[in-house]
Amino acid sequence: MKRIAALDSIRGLLLLLMTINHLIWVSGGYSIIQNVTLQPLGQFGAAECFVFISGLLAGVIYSRDSLTNPQITTKAFHRAFSIYRYHVSCLLVVFVWVFIASQLLPSALPILQQSAHNVIDSPIETLLASAVLVNQPSYFDILPLYIVFMLLLPFLVRGYRKGLGWLIISISIGIWFFSSTINATVLQPLFDIVFSNFKLQLSYFNIFAWQLLFVSSSLLGFMLQNKTLHWRHPVLTVLAVIIAVGIFAAHHGAFVSYGINRWVLYSYADKPELGWLRTLNIAVWVYLIAVIIQRNPSALHIKALSYIGRHSLRVFSWQIVVVYLSAPLLHNLRLEPYYIVVVIVISTSLWFAAWLSEKKMGK
Repeated sequence: MKRIAALDSIRGLLLLLMTINHLIWVSGGYSIIQNVTLQPLGQFGAAECFVFISGLLAGVIYSRDSLTNPQITTKAFHRAFSIYRYHVSCLLVVFVWVFIASQLLPSALPILQQSAHNVIDSPIETLLASAVLVNQPSYFDILPLYIVFMLLLPFLVRGYRKGLGWLIISISIGIWFFSSTINATVLQPLFDIVFSNFKLQLSYFNIFAWQLLFVSSSLLGFMLQNKTLHWRHPVLTVLAVIIAVGIFAAHHGAFVSYGINRWVLYSYADKPELGWLRTLNIAVWVYLIAVIIQRNPSALHIKALSYIGRHSLRVFSWQIVVVYLSAPLLHNLRLEPYYIVVVIVISTSLWFAAWLSEKKMGK
């Protein structure tokens, strides 16, 4: 399949939204702009969509007929190792920055330690636990998820090729359904045996729930690549529009008089556990966006966003580092009227990261 520019644009938009949100959260600030950047369309946000698109593209790219199963394994494991290298590099930069801040900017240390625990008190243990993906400081959640999913991908594709997609997605749904009882906290006693000197900072996302996003999207990608997915139907389109509009209206307070508000909706759309309402909301928007792209491939293509979307790994890694480096400054400015302007200006550095990535790839 040819590269779909609209998907790069969407991925670029998601990167930008995540960066703005992370900059605001890490600095303890607030801005009305989050009405647009956080969950504007309903009970789902940028992170879920980013994981879904990553799985979709992985399913497309790694299931080409020209690739044998051993080649898929080699390429997927190589990609997982590349992601791991970026993850560890970001960890090292952030940990060094926290140490520098502790010496030169002691007033900034509390705001940094809120996101990266134990770096000063137990630096070696924290780094080791983070390097083996057990300890995950804030905003370091997505890359470990993607590493695990890429290691899983060759086995998924082999199953898809054997016609076992129905079995794999059934198992995935089953794991998602029971994920609240098998999340990472169940393993906390085991972790405590190895990392007994401090309390681990576990991932915000439950991997047993979020695997559904990657497995389902990789299966869709496989089916798209092999032209076995017949997905459009007028009835489905109408139903998707009705559900999307209904959740959107409820999300924005249309049914408050009936006791349906955002807090009620969130109880069914829990983000870390990927609640059923969040899953449904994502599914209908994925369908509707696919309809738009199929009808008019250039409709959602925005060149500036596509540019950063094409370099998602390096740009995402960059934003993790920038978020931590910017935290002390933004924390001091969080009550200033120009706070959000500074946040947006810092967010534009994503294009610089994309430019650096392009230059590196061009060598």
